[in-house]
Amino acid sequence: MFNDYQTIVKHLGDLPPMPAVAIKVLELLKNPHCSAKLLAKAISHDAAVSGRILRIANSPIYGRQKRVTTLEGAIVVLGENILRTLVLETSLRGINKSFGRLERMLWEDSIGCAIAARIIARRLGQADPEETFIAGLFRHIGKVVMSNHDKETYQRVLDTARTAREGLIDLERAFFAFSHELVGAAVLDNWNLSPALVQSALHHHDLRLDAQTDPQIWHQVAIVNVAGRICQRLGIGQEEPLEHLELTQTPGALYLKLAPELLETLQQEVAALFEKERDFFLSPGR
Repeated sequence: MFNDYQTIVKHLGDLPPMPAVAIKVLELLKNPHCSAKLLAKAISHDAAVSGRILRIANSPIYGRQKRVTTLEGAIVVLGENILRTLVLETSLRGINKSFGRLERMLWEDSIGCAIAARIIARRLGQADPEETFIAGLFRHIGKVVMSNHDKETYQRVLDTARTAREGLIDLERAFFAFSHELVGAAVLDNWNLSPALVQSALHHHDLRLDAQTDPQIWHQVAIVNVAGRICQRLGIGQEEPLEHLELTQTPGALYLKLAPELLETLQQEVAALFEKERDFFLSPGR
């Protein structure tokens, strides 16, 4: 159990539960004998998840000549790893109480970091690309929860952080008693997601993991750190690009020993792919 969970609940109220369809699908995926038919039956109870899965299965990425019209067929096309990613992605979108400008920026930030994390993981071969995509997707789930709790105050925190000497984390603690990384880790721990995902939410900004932490978790958190900084530099999910940000000095880049040339290449790849896929990910119907 995440140590600060009950204290966070006391200050912010009940944290959002994982949607029922996600719980069922993740439970089914643990069974090696689970069929596409059973998964389709579980997913069919959630129209948003069902529509998302069918839309992805029929996207140009898979280059199919014949349109997939059933959930069972879509699941076969996508495979278990992609299915898990899509169910969790839709779960994150679903916890928003509204979807205005702030929520859209937070969603863009989450999707941008997820895309960047997957690109970096594939390039380096040091972490599972789909697991790292999810880690990037959920790294700022704490911000979503805090915005849901008090949107006006959280918007003021973000606005103040852009101009004040205090950093975002200090301001979050001043206004909410907790910072977004602690809230996010509590949510993911409550959802019984992997320790690696919890650690990515908790340490994506500073990489201050315990020295005894599994190297695979170190790699994943470091990649998410770099992915988030690339998004900041590009202005993805931000009010404006932080072009002065020096990627080579970020904790993740230092840990992974990433050369300036590689970081520049990764940034270009992220910018190109996000621009190509942003409408697909950010459109209201998704």
